[in-house]
Amino acid sequence: MNAFLVRFGPALVGLAVVVLATIASTTVAARTTMWEMRPPHGATPGGGDCNDNDPNVYPGHVEIVGNRVDDDCDGLADEDANDNPSGDTNDFDGDGVSLAMGDCNDTTGGIHPGAVEVVGNYVDDDCDGLADEDAADHPSNDAADHDGDQVIIAPDAIFASGFESAS
Repeated sequence: MNAFLVRFGPALVGLAVVVLATIASTTVAARTTMWEMRPPHGATPGGGDCNDNDPNVYPGHVEIVGNRVDDDCDGLADEDANDNPSGDTNDFDGDGVSLAMGDCNDTTGGIHPGAVEVVGNYVDDDCDGLADEDAADHPSNDAADHDGDQVIIAPDAIFASGFESAS
């Protein structure tokens, strides 16, 4: 499970100590640090952030119809609540590919199916739902969160499916 840690300070620990002492008749040092595993809000296990430049784009985010961007990292932009692809045939960014043709970002001309994936720009350039995979489609191993949404690029979501392993 991909998760991040939330650290509770001494004040909350002190409250927990009183409660625990009352329930279990034990004492715990008030300076003990407690850690809780908590998944990122709305995120799916396994990382898979397809645009680590935008904190409003990550797996599990609600798709915002009309913004011409893949908000939920499934390789499609502006699909409806039932994951039906957009029928919009306009090409707003002039790259020759519309949303109806599979463009996952119709605001930037260099992002569309068939585009070359640019490793290191933290974006899914070729609309396959993965950011920064290499030329042989090996998923990125970038474990830094570049946009502060608490979802990283690696391991890409494909690993969370159990279809492949990270060996």
